[in-house]
Amino acid sequence: MAQKQVRSTRPSARVFRRRRLAVFISLLVVAGLLLWAGFGMASMLRPADPGATGTDPVAGGTSSTSPQPSQEPGTEPSDEATDCLEGDVVIGASTAQGTHGPAQNPVLVMTIKNEGKFDCKVNVGTSQQEFSVTSGSDRIFATSDCVQDPMDTEITIKPGSSETARFTWTRVRSAPGCKIVSAKPRPGWYGFTAKLGDLSSETAKFELK
Repeated sequence: MAQKQVRSTRPSARVFRRRRLAVFISLLVVAGLLLWAGFGMASMLRPADPGATGTDPVAGGTSSTSPQPSQEPGTEPSDEATDCLEGDVVIGASTAQGTHGPAQNPVLVMTIKNEGKFDCKVNVGTSQQEFSVTSGSDRIFATSDCVQDPMDTEITIKPGSSETARFTWTRVRSAPGCKIVSAKPRPGWYGFTAKLGDLSSETAKFELK
């Protein structure tokens, strides 16, 4: 009887090369995925660009930073602001409009300006502010008559910059100690003077109809 020939089941050299190539390609793909994931994690952990700018919502709007005032030749900026010196701060008084109809309450505006050469601190709290209204020599109204829980509020003002405070006068009279005054101011011309501590503004004129 003729002997049956047994075929070898061992893969050929070509099959071995194909398998090795497939394994090599799989390893390259896995390495690429790991490298991509590493870059992704690095970008997530990288801090934000400190030079980026944006707006911060502040009370339904945005806050912005004003340009810093340039220093004059021969002057150097101080590391920390000190109290404003005499003559640095000037107080101004004005009204939102000059003439007010019978149903309009005057808005009194106090302006606090730093006319010095350096940043300085000033107390602008209710313990220092006073809005006063006069008619000739007649003292009509002053916020200091009825101020409650006076507070100190210290702010820093840059050279040439100013801050404003507003008060709406409801056309009433007042007296020291917050005594009740029944008389009402009549139509005519009035004067508004703003005070901050020992500093006082010039008197601004306005009219009540």
